[in-house]
Amino acid sequence: MPIQFPRGFLWGAATASYQIEGSPLADGASPSIWHEFSHRPGRIRDGTNGDAACDHYRRSAQDVGLMKELGLNAYRFSVSWPRIFPEPHRVNQKGLDFYSRLVDCLLASNIEPWLTLFHWDEPVWLEKTGGFVKRAAVDHLEEYGACLFRNLGDRVKTWISVNEPSIFASLGYILGYFPPGRKNDLSGMFHCAHHLLLSHARLREAVRALVPGGRMGMALAQIWISPKDPGRERDRAAAQFMDQALNRFFMDPFFLGAYPGSVLARVGRHMPRGFERDLPGMKGSLDFAGINYYQRSVYRWSLLQPYTHAREYVDPHAPRSAMWEIYPKGIYLSLLRLRDEYGNPPCYITENGFPLPGADGRDPLDDPERIAYLRDHIALVGKAVAEGVDCRGYFHWTLMDNFEWAFGHLMRFGLLHTDFATQARTFRKSAFWFQELARRNWLEAEQPVLDSGLN
Repeated sequence: MPIQFPRGFLWGAATASYQIEGSPLADGASPSIWHEFSHRPGRIRDGTNGDAACDHYRRSAQDVGLMKELGLNAYRFSVSWPRIFPEPHRVNQKGLDFYSRLVDCLLASNIEPWLTLFHWDEPVWLEKTGGFVKRAAVDHLEEYGACLFRNLGDRVKTWISVNEPSIFASLGYILGYFPPGRKNDLSGMFHCAHHLLLSHARLREAVRALVPGGRMGMALAQIWISPKDPGRERDRAAAQFMDQALNRFFMDPFFLGAYPGSVLARVGRHMPRGFERDLPGMKGSLDFAGINYYQRSVYRWSLLQPYTHAREYVDPHAPRSAMWEIYPKGIYLSLLRLRDEYGNPPCYITENGFPLPGADGRDPLDDPERIAYLRDHIALVGKAVAEGVDCRGYFHWTLMDNFEWAFGHLMRFGLLHTDFATQARTFRKSAFWFQELARRNWLEAEQPVLDSGLN
């Protein structure tokens, strides 16, 4: 039975500047923290970096042609901040010109541009002054955003302020997998997180002032959290706290004007001084919610874990990708949370996708696992829409295989296969499947049956 999507539903793909552009220092750009980090020995699993990536900086017109062939009606991309501001307060016109040409090319192909301001490639010059641990970073991000609003706002109307502030803060300051590569720096993480959320509110004010008809959302990572043993009170408490720390901490300020009290009770001393004064301006500042969903995490209570008293449990029987547990129900439940607990704001799936590492002897264009993953998740997006969730579009992560952060080239998320030696892009089977979905605007799938396992 077909699952029909509303007329005007967006079918897009998402990318990030450092992951695809290459030429990170070209035409007057300065290095980002990812450029510096990826050149540190041992930081990237396969030893690659983003110097070449997908060479999109020189092949953008070709790539837009592939998007048109794919049938996309929207494209979410990010701007490299140090291309625009190679040093404080100095605009690089050549960097602006690149993105202006890209926007014109998209519009000429009837593809709506969705521009993400900050997808993690912070300028090195800003990090040397403390980065987002310092409140001054908010002013720099606002200055950068205002420059883009003035130069591209006549053509770009939909903006995303920050991609996944929870991931940028936690992997950069607690786990050390991302730059600046710190570990167990709670104050660094919570200062960074708060300043990123505050940046959104400030940027949204600037959009209202500088872009007629403009709107701004944020791409929020949502991980569905379940207790290992739902019948055990301590496991439920551990899962609830992790949900509040990983998900609600980054949602509640925009919808409720407050951070979760249970999180502040444990880590409030690590928040920036006077953070409470920022909360009224953050409430109501999301024009739409972007949801990035990939996985579920399961937690059990653990006395030995400081602050959280929660330890992740990996179910050996649960289906998994090369990176995470596969749990389609989580995308549905995340959308219902927006409807039931946050007032049903306009929302979009701004990322969802499946990592498939290369394997010797395997056809790199044959990816039935990705098609199955997408069918199951998109079917549940359709179910949520049918049940009243105001979800208006879906962006696949990602358009083409890229430099996948700390995994380098090991994890491939693309609808298009990238041969990094030749830079040839080739449609995978999943690309043809997605092309047909975008053309029809309905999904041929069984009506989703939600399992009765862990919630």
